[in-house]
Amino acid sequence: MKNEKIYDVLIVGAGPSGSNTAISFKNLDPNLNIGIIDKAIFPRDKSCGDAIGPGVINALKRFNNEHILDDEPQVISTSLFGPDDIGIQNYIPKVKNKDDSVVYVIPRYQLDNRIFNIAKELNVESYENTRFVKYENTEDENILRVEVQDSENQKTSIYTKLLVGADGANSRVRKSLNLKQNSDIHKAIAIRAYIDSPNYIDIFKERTLMFEINVSALKGYAWAFPSKGDLINIGIGMPLNLFKKDNMDINQMLYQFVNTLESKGVIVENIRMEKSYMLPFASSRPKLAHDKVALVGDAGSMINPMSGEGIFYGMEAGYLLAKETFTSLDGTDLNKNIKRYEKALNKRFGKHFLSCALARLVLQSPFMTKRLLKIASIDKNTINFVVELLFDEARLTLKETFLLSAKFILPFKTLRFFTKSPSFSL
Repeated sequence: MKNEKIYDVLIVGAGPSGSNTAISFKNLDPNLNIGIIDKAIFPRDKSCGDAIGPGVINALKRFNNEHILDDEPQVISTSLFGPDDIGIQNYIPKVKNKDDSVVYVIPRYQLDNRIFNIAKELNVESYENTRFVKYENTEDENILRVEVQDSENQKTSIYTKLLVGADGANSRVRKSLNLKQNSDIHKAIAIRAYIDSPNYIDIFKERTLMFEINVSALKGYAWAFPSKGDLINIGIGMPLNLFKKDNMDINQMLYQFVNTLESKGVIVENIRMEKSYMLPFASSRPKLAHDKVALVGDAGSMINPMSGEGIFYGMEAGYLLAKETFTSLDGTDLNKNIKRYEKALNKRFGKHFLSCALARLVLQSPFMTKRLLKIASIDKNTINFVVELLFDEARLTLKETFLLSAKFILPFKTLRFFTKSPSFSL
């Protein structure tokens, strides 16, 4: 090890969480030696809904990287459908502490590569087509030896002061820490596909994110998100425990949703790239801080239990980790500051994740879904709150809980009298 290069930070996983971790460290201290490894060769596909909202935009703007969104069309509204075809369309509200109230839908094949390229432009050393195998302590108590394997199954060692696991829902780094995966009740199964639709925007009058709750996916939701041109990302997601209990067929559910789109007049052409995947909900997060090791993104179960969104939380986790540790990589305070990162993340997002988990349980009931959408049809504050749970950091306060409970209990005519600024129904 005497003549080996030692990284200040070695990151496993080059998706948005891992790449933004590298970007954050390099912006906070350009002199740091940062390495990043990934089992794939970029660009590569990643199953996802592809939507990025104000949180991701804000994370990109932090270090002036929003240029990767240039020439991408903006999505400005959401369209929520529930049982009995109740539909509410609403413009994306102004969210707290964010400059933007828009969404972009960019295939992960493109988005992840753009963010990874920013990291490489900052002289982050990258090792693609390289798998993490294991790590171990060395004689130097401040250094870890990380064993990796290339495409020809050749194993080599890389040395680092801090190891970051950003390697997704099936994280090998998490497994090497002897941390179990989430139980089925804290996971979702989802499937994504792409279609071409020449009239989707005409049908909805604008670029809108369509959610269908508790219909094609009972106790879950389906989505249709418009990207560039005629490209639409569609998919289905539902809690894994309920999926297994009811012996569901995820592909059949997807095609049922295609039928729903067609029944609304949407032309569906060239269904392709169907791929299922697992989502570990943030309602059950593992320990994120360990001896010279930290977890970010899906590896740390940072998935919104209501929306399935994870890019924003993973990117913010990378920044928070860098912010708390970049000055202590050579000192004895590193482990203390890794714990500070975990506390900072839980302080910022803990109540939000809990609120989203509770909202998910409510929306598993068709009756409650219909009631919520009916309330939202006459009350803009309610639909705005739902959208902020989906795309920002909204949380249920005592006041919010009381108001929402009252709205569910009050007779509809009474509620209409007290509400303001209705959303527009579909």
